[in-house]
Amino acid sequence: MKKELTEKQIENAILDYLSYLPGCYWKNNSVGVYDPIKKVHRKPGKYHRNGVSDILGIDSTGKFVAIEVKTSKGRLSQNQKLFLEDINKHGGVGFVARSVDDVRKELYGQS
Repeated sequence: MKKELTEKQIENAILDYLSYLPGCYWKNNSVGVYDPIKKVHRKPGKYHRNGVSDILGIDSTGKFVAIEVKTSKGRLSQNQKLFLEDINKHGGVGFVARSVDDVRKELYGQS
């Protein structure tokens, strides 16, 4: 039986694939930042947005891209759903990817 890839492994494979494409893509770190001096996690600022996707970028046509990475069993939170809806509503490309093939399909219509 084939072991399923972790979300991190899928994310790394997608970022490797995107690194060969025209455009600019990056990993969006959305975890809390630990302050070693105060010994606490910093609270998000006033304009923080929950649910921002794992991978963000701008494709070769100038469209904003948001990719939420999930395993085959992973589910979107309500905040993640709303973020992707907003990106699509405002002319960007936002989607869930469970593999590199999902990214190919969404960005280029390839399977």
